[in-house]
Amino acid sequence: MRARGHLMLTILLYVLCAGYLSNPQEVLLSPFLAFYCLTAMVGSLFPDLDWTIAKIVPGFGHRNPLTHSFLVPILLFISIYDFKISQPVLLNFYNAFTFGTATHLFGDLIKTGNLTWINSRKYENTWYILNGIALMVLLYLTGFFKFFES
Repeated sequence: MRARGHLMLTILLYVLCAGYLSNPQEVLLSPFLAFYCLTAMVGSLFPDLDWTIAKIVPGFGHRNPLTHSFLVPILLFISIYDFKISQPVLLNFYNAFTFGTATHLFGDLIKTGNLTWINSRKYENTWYILNGIALMVLLYLTGFFKFFES
């Protein structure tokens, strides 16, 4: 999937999930909605940062498991909760970024191949699914999916 596809998938799913599975008052009615959507878009493009890194670090490659994983969102999660920064606006930005990253991973299931260091399509799909699910669990832990808490 190319950048445009990742962006369209992310915005569509983010607005739908924020409206139906999250708390619409916190997200959709927020004056920060445009910034949340922009952050989700950044999250959806973040895993492809490996294109830039590959130009600097030989052997890094596109679809690197380090960027196409839950690694960066989990580090952000730890830093947010380590410093007890749980402002709703900051948490919504985190959730938007994580949601965008998750949709990127699930979007890469559509057209897989060339996952650096993993040469099997079966293992590539397993990698994307497990990391995408891990990101969904993080979103649940931060309260993004409030629908499931009732």
